[in-house]
Amino acid sequence: MPRMRGYGQFCPIAIAAQILAQRWTLLVLRELVLGARHFNDIRRGVPLMSPALLTRRLKQLQEVGIVERVDGEYRLTAAGTELAPLLDMAGRWGRRWLGGTIARDQLDPGLLMWTVRRLLDPAPLPSRRVVVEVAFSDVDRKKARWWLVVEAGAVDLCLHDPGHEVDVYVSTDIRTLTEALVGDLPLAQAMRSGALRVSGPAALVRSFERWWPKSPYASIAPVRAPRNARRPPQPASTVR
Repeated sequence: MPRMRGYGQFCPIAIAAQILAQRWTLLVLRELVLGARHFNDIRRGVPLMSPALLTRRLKQLQEVGIVERVDGEYRLTAAGTELAPLLDMAGRWGRRWLGGTIARDQLDPGLLMWTVRRLLDPAPLPSRRVVVEVAFSDVDRKKARWWLVVEAGAVDLCLHDPGHEVDVYVSTDIRTLTEALVGDLPLAQAMRSGALRVSGPAALVRSFERWWPKSPYASIAPVRAPRNARRPPQPASTVR
């Protein structure tokens, strides 16, 4: 193990904390556990982390045998893979005991759409290419429109129009879509109220709740209920 300032204790928890309790480290490991393999993909999951710091953290994780680099890809070793249940438990604990209200500074359209891309389930969609355009009403116009291209079981995320015909249009505000993803706001309720509008072919709109993603922790009820003030129901999503 490389020399670094520790806690001066032989306790295994203290020894593990020397590595895992460093700022950003658990989030970098989260990205690797969820399948990120390249530097830019990892960075998209930690957009506020500087490239220099990410490089340093990855190097440290390699030095202690948690991560290895193979053919230009970052991969978890056996020691790294063994951390997956710990990260999952942290996520469940965070949702149950600290969830319930999302602060304004936690609303990030780039991170949100990257998470949507990762969790969207292509299985219920037609076998042909399906393009989904997402438009936010309340973010900087440079990040207000996103495109998801689903083809051959893969999901790509574009910040610029990929030039394909759009099948499904989703229009909403960033808080609504974030709360629907984490489980604070039922997707059907958001659609009924008009806070989230979905338009497109009838079959794709009807199946929207089946293929649009939810956090794996969405079913966990926070101890502190979310404070949502929602408008009364309005016309449901439009279908063409």
